[in-house]
Amino acid sequence: MRIWHQSSTEIEDLGAYRQSLIRHAAEILGEGGGIDVHGIVRGRYHGRTPSGSLGNAYVHHRVLEPILANAVRAEQAGYDAFVLGSFSEPFLRELRSAVDIPVVSLTESSLLVGCSMGRYSAPVSNAPSTAWMTRMSIEAHGLSGRVLRVECIDPPLDERQLAEGYADPQPVIASFRRSAQRAIDDGADVVIPAEGMLADLLYANGVRAIGEVPVMDVFGVAWAYAAMLATLRARTGLQVGRQWHYSRNDAALVGLLAKGD
Repeated sequence: MRIWHQSSTEIEDLGAYRQSLIRHAAEILGEGGGIDVHGIVRGRYHGRTPSGSLGNAYVHHRVLEPILANAVRAEQAGYDAFVLGSFSEPFLRELRSAVDIPVVSLTESSLLVGCSMGRYSAPVSNAPSTAWMTRMSIEAHGLSGRVLRVECIDPPLDERQLAEGYADPQPVIASFRRSAQRAIDDGADVVIPAEGMLADLLYANGVRAIGEVPVMDVFGVAWAYAAMLATLRARTGLQVGRQWHYSRNDAALVGLLAKGD
């Protein structure tokens, strides 16, 4: 099982995070699979952070556009699945329309699994912009009725600050717990860390629950979900529907455009 893991960060500059993801995936997938971690090319954010940039629709499109080509490359290289390791969830519909291998997002997979773990989930994000993107994704997936609300840690932390948290994680964990507890007190059954680096930092430091409420391992869920879909595709032929939302009515044109990638 080979999974292309696509981050929306310039991950080569976030060594602790990248290495933690690789260790994490080995724990989840075991000897039967692994991930190859890919990020955005260094310098594409021009010194900015994803949390401070991706709330702008134009920036979101221009900065993350190479992900479209990466999914095509992943399929051509024989990967079994493509995982969008970001709650910005870039180009999910477009990617599924372009390739046949399963395309899985952190947001959608964690929300769907959350529906099996409790009545109401509560995503807790790192910054207002990421929380807003998460709310938009919840609405797009038609799952507003199963989400209590989206919380944000206080004070907000961008990716650089979260990277520093790997050396001193307790302040980040304490802030997350405070925000999560507010949602739990109001009825949340499941807490979803709604930002990649925040989620991995919590997992690496053993944060699995707050009282009786599980704190979801969103990366573990996404990788396992991708492996499940890839297995079903290989063994049963299950794939996305091509009639409407992920239509490919002109497969030849898709192929011609993909060659340019």
